[in-house]
Amino acid sequence: MDSVQQREVVCRMYAEGDEYGIVKLFNNCFDRKMTLEEWMWKYRGQGNRRVYAVVLEDREEGIVGHYGGVPLRMIRDGHEIKGVGAGDTMIHPQFRSFVRLKNMYHLFMEELLKDSVIMFYGFPPKNVARLTIDRLRIYERVETVYDAVKDARFNKGRVRLLYRLFPMRVDDARVDELWHDVKDEFGLAIIRDRAYFTWRYKENPLFAYEAWGLVKRWSKKLAALAIVKREQSGRLLVTDLVFHGSALSPLIKKVENLATSTGMAKLSLWLPQRFHNLLREKGFSLSDSGATLPRSAHPLTIKKEEIQAKFFYTMGDTDFI
Repeated sequence: MDSVQQREVVCRMYAEGDEYGIVKLFNNCFDRKMTLEEWMWKYRGQGNRRVYAVVLEDREEGIVGHYGGVPLRMIRDGHEIKGVGAGDTMIHPQFRSFVRLKNMYHLFMEELLKDSVIMFYGFPPKNVARLTIDRLRIYERVETVYDAVKDARFNKGRVRLLYRLFPMRVDDARVDELWHDVKDEFGLAIIRDRAYFTWRYKENPLFAYEAWGLVKRWSKKLAALAIVKREQSGRLLVTDLVFHGSALSPLIKKVENLATSTGMAKLSLWLPQRFHNLLREKGFSLSDSGATLPRSAHPLTIKKEEIQAKFFYTMGDTDFI
């Protein structure tokens, strides 16, 4: 074992100013670069008063490990709870060890539970999932995440005449009205109101998104909302959705029409596996996205069965799309 591995490394919670070392570590560990602006948006956005992060600190190299999470307002059976989405788990290559990773995780969970956070999840790639689920057993696999894709075709049926899709702002007051109307239909989900959408999509420093509202032609009341992201490959990603139950099908058809009328060849989205039969009926093919939805294996967090049955997620629940 080399001297770096033998050195004592301090495992502690985030302290003011650590962000400079965290960003530097990120840029040493991953192919793309993180800016301080991105870090501030991600971990200090939404009016967050506390940064949920554990760091490893070496006396010579500074920050050499990070285990982070983004706090999110969520709803569970009609009651607001605080959830945390995992993000940016990393250890400098010279300092990597299973023991250090587990130490960060255990301190992180200890602090979450002090704040009554019982929903902790993420969307790790398969190599990370195998390590954390199958080897270290700090996570439990909930389900594989599938990419639903279809060739975009123009729908000429009744939906085209009964509904209207229009561009809108994510900070439009009708977004809050829609969420208020439909929130009880979402058993476990991020609170998708205009405060969340403004932070996640309008203020996002990495990507550009569009918001599209759905109304019946004789009504001004919002029936559904879709957030989309255009890929240079010609694929239209439906990154987020809010809808009355009966409005999901017309929303998908109208967004597909949007794709074809604006030159996009394919439509792509993520929904939980319990929606997959509906997606197949709509002509989507399903393939492994490469991501996994796990939960913390800690006994005090929400159990796998409840997450499978109730949790609503889309591409927008990740921090990388």
